[in-house]
Amino acid sequence: PTAGLDPIGAAHFDELVLELQSALGLTVVMITHDLDSLYTACNRIGVLLNKQAICGTIQEIRARPEPWIHDYFNGPRGRAAAYAGAA
Repeated sequence: PTAGLDPIGAAHFDELVLELQSALGLTVVMITHDLDSLYTACNRIGVLLNKQAICGTIQEIRARPEPWIHDYFNGPRGRAAAYAGAA
């Protein structure tokens, strides 16, 4: 949902999702490749890989042994998003 948005607009979108989720008790399902949004707005994620849906917290998914998952979350962008999400 944040594709094409500048970083400020994307951050505002993530904040809006969290506010709506909290205020209305919503479950929000989003499809994104934006690592910043994953770390900011998601408490559980799903990854489609090798004809399987792998679901869990970001920490659970990051701990999996699949090379694609390792590369996705531990590349430069993944490390930066994890660092920013922990701040």
